[in-house]
Parts: sequence; C-alpha cells; structure tokens
Amino acid sequence: MAKKEITKREKADVVSTEKEKAQYYQPATDVRETEKEVILQFDMPGVSSDHVELTVEKGTLTVTGTADPEEQGHAVYRETHIGNYRRIFSLNEGVDTEHIQADMKAGVLTVRIPKPEKAKPKRIAIKSA
Repeated sequence: MAKKEITKREKADVVSTEKEKAQYYQPATDVRETEKEVILQFDMPGVSSDHVELTVEKGTLTVTGTADPEEQGHAVYRETHIGNYRRIFSLNEGVDTEHIQADMKAGVLTVRIPKPEKAKPKRIAIKSA
C-alpha cells in the first residue's frame, strides 16, 4: 500500500538547476506504513534539524540536508558518507500534505505523512411516494 501513497522519483524526473549541480548523497531511507500514516526515516549523519529543508510542491516531496563540517581531524578511512543530502519522492494525489510532520533526532529525520480519510459507505434513505 505504501507504494500507492509514495514512490521514489527517478533521476530523469528531476529538472536540473544550478543549485542541483552540487554533489548530494542520497540518504538511506526506510519507508513504513501504518493504518493512519506513511513514515519515512532518512539517515543523515552530521545534519542538524536547522539544516534540513523539507518541501512539498506539485505532488513532490523533497528532503535536503546540509551536514555540519567535522570538528577535528582528517578522515584517514571512511565507510560513511557525510555531506549534503537530497532525496525526492512522488506523492499520491490523495495524501494529506497539509498535515505532514517531521522531527530530527540523532541524525535521523522522521517524516510522517497522514493517509487520507477513506470514504465510508453511506446509507441513502429512500422516500416513498
């Protein structure tokens, strides 16, 4: 069901601008679904909450994060990517974009996207003539 609510955008779907020519890492992202919402968790080490930008425009969710510079030392060996991050997802038209919530804790950005209220069956009274 989560695939109906949110889908990964391919690189070809993104229009290139000067800002987008900078190098970005794609943060590892987990997508989970509950009855009430879709939850995305972005792994962005080195990024503080005041350096994250979350936008929704024309059915597209864009997450951009700028990492704080490392405080000391020079990396001799590295298996993790610390830098600027960006990830783009397409949202289903029925998703409630007005009530998206996000919080950042220990380098993990959690975005909660509420699902739309499903149409409930409605009983229609029949009048007799």
